[in-house]
Amino acid sequence: MANPTGAAKETMGFLADEFPALSNSARTFVRDHPREARLAVAAALEAVAAQRETEAPDAAAQVPERLRPFLVRRAGGEDILGVSEAAKRLEVSRTTVYDWADKKTLVAWRSTKRGLSIPAAQILGAGKVVAGLADVVEAIGDPELAWAFLSQEWPFDDTATTPLTLLKAGRLDDVLGAAAGFGTSFA
Repeated sequence: MANPTGAAKETMGFLADEFPALSNSARTFVRDHPREARLAVAAALEAVAAQRETEAPDAAAQVPERLRPFLVRRAGGEDILGVSEAAKRLEVSRTTVYDWADKKTLVAWRSTKRGLSIPAAQILGAGKVVAGLADVVEAIGDPELAWAFLSQEWPFDDTATTPLTLLKAGRLDDVLGAAAGFGTSFA
């Protein structure tokens, strides 16, 4: 709805009097590539959130409620491993770790500092990782976003739990159902 005074209003640092309409090209992209569109929106929101955090310490709390599901926050103290440590914990070679990362058997993403970032919580023991990780990465489209989804509590049934906990319990279908809607709610 347009501003009745005719003056554009500043919202979160953006000067606008209403939501801009998408171009035909943008609408076509969203329709033909919904997963990539979700990633683009998430990346744009992360950039705005990072900028806001540097401007004000409580900026994350100022993100509108409707946009908060798009923010990706890593749990404090989460154990992220490099390839050598992951290989040691899995009792496999570094080559196997790279192979599993390529096949998405192991959730890993490239980082600028250490090569691959590998969350330790998915490692169950020697040669064992949580089953179903490749399916979740495929559903979300990006390993780092998939890990953000897997490691945060979400409502399932009558309780809140992490999708990783459900995967460990063998509830792949429940996790994939939730992953399909990750970051797509515009209600």
